[in-house]
Amino acid sequence: MNMRNTSSDLEQFLDQLARDARPGDRLPPIRDLMRRFGASQMLVQRAFQSLKARGLIASQVGRGTYFQVEGGPAIVSAGATSAGSISVGARSSSVRSVLLLRRSISIVRGRVLLEGLQRRFTADGHRVLEVSYTDPDHARTVLKGLPNFDACVIQSTFKTITIEVLAALREKCEVLAVDGAALAGTDVDAVGMEWGEPLATAIALLQQQGHRRIAYATTSQPFLASQLGRRRFDYLQSTLTGVELQAISVPYLPDENYETGLVDMIKASLDASGRPPFTALVAWGIEDGAKVRRLLSDIGLAIPAALSVVLLGRTDLANEHADFFDTIGCSVADQIECLYQAITARWAEPSTPYGVRLIPVATRTGESIAAPPKSDGPQASRKLVKTSGEALAAGS
Repeated sequence: MNMRNTSSDLEQFLDQLARDARPGDRLPPIRDLMRRFGASQMLVQRAFQSLKARGLIASQVGRGTYFQVEGGPAIVSAGATSAGSISVGARSSSVRSVLLLRRSISIVRGRVLLEGLQRRFTADGHRVLEVSYTDPDHARTVLKGLPNFDACVIQSTFKTITIEVLAALREKCEVLAVDGAALAGTDVDAVGMEWGEPLATAIALLQQQGHRRIAYATTSQPFLASQLGRRRFDYLQSTLTGVELQAISVPYLPDENYETGLVDMIKASLDASGRPPFTALVAWGIEDGAKVRRLLSDIGLAIPAALSVVLLGRTDLANEHADFFDTIGCSVADQIECLYQAITARWAEPSTPYGVRLIPVATRTGESIAAPPKSDGPQASRKLVKTSGEALAAGS
């Protein structure tokens, strides 16, 4: 159909749809109308608002935006169903399809998150399919054999989501949400963590215990979550008085050899008496808390007697905090709820601006913090200034 790309054409097209539609029929997705008419998102949203003001369309959580009659509730006759709905008597009960696309690695957080999302959506009566992929090419191959979905949550777990994968998902899914604060500024909803606030909270907590030499360990990989934490660290390093902060940049990701790499770097920094150039450690990205505790003990650093440790992670995952570590970050339960709300809100009101939803900060009190060793004093502090740059240069 050859149409001029004008707002008048778009409005006429929507008016005709409204005249022909049955109550309960869903409107075309905004992105489809943008492509068809060469229109901006703002222009399509304005047209939707005009229809809503005239009482021709309505939005409802769990159903999205649909046509109605004379401003009343949408009624679907028995046997007549619109796409994505099931007729029950005279009223329609919306049933949506959700794709959970995850990278096939053994990160516990990712598995728990998707299991929680599956329970959340199936409890509402929606259909959920979980599919794993190994790399972007595999993801595109998998998507070719799948039907269309009303929504998709994609989980990349520290790896790049390519433009090609996003394009393939756009062809398959009406609503797209990313697990992780990774795609700000796109027409995709993202849910993730801003690690600067938990980092600042952890440092303040350690200061209250009397620590003045504190290290912050994170990956050297420059993805958004780690960069937000590092930006806050740089600010604190330049503004805090009476405390010396140093960074440990681990050249691994949490699904790689991260814990061992971190402890190896700490081991390389020990002085002749077996002490590191800091009395406290804030560590992001720990997948196996029990392993870290054991590895540190193996090099003579008992927690918290020789080294206080705060983890930046998930407060409700036992594999991370090991029922021992003080942990500041977020809960997987909150992340599940934020992703669920992002999708259902988009279904209810497609014109809602896209952006990043940040998960609330949560804290778990453990047993991994104590006052610094009594031997720690001005002389040790001077030693940090002279040796820290050499001891940890391998990860900088």
